[in-house]
Amino acid sequence: NHEPCMHTLLLMDNDTEKLNTLVRPKLESLASQYGATVTQALPTMLEWLPAGCSKALGVSKLCEHLGIDPTTQLLALGDAENDAGMLEMACIGVAMGNGCDRAKGAADFVTEESNCEGGAGVAMELFGFGGTTL
Repeated sequence: NHEPCMHTLLLMDNDTEKLNTLVRPKLESLASQYGATVTQALPTMLEWLPAGCSKALGVSKLCEHLGIDPTTQLLALGDAENDAGMLEMACIGVAMGNGCDRAKGAADFVTEESNCEGGAGVAMELFGFGGTTL
């Protein structure tokens, strides 16, 4: 049995300025009242998540299940705000060249290439598949 609750709420609008200057502050205020968090994966989308839910938590649980130590064995790739926690916890966190400032700030390395220009492949060659390590 589960109590009725909200798992995820996505708010989307092509007006990114409105999302970030008008909608996000109001949504964050509500989130703080209800023990939730607000993050952004795309410039046109805000995500409302229950407190503690994140990519970092999901990846951490997966690593635990697979017997992987994320602080010594995980290469994480990301470009958005919702990737920041995952990039911080990984042994090597790599942000794409087109990533947001929050992702780039959380990363150990930032590719020159964007995700559309093969940034993930560059990172895997450098750090994951027979390349060098930090």
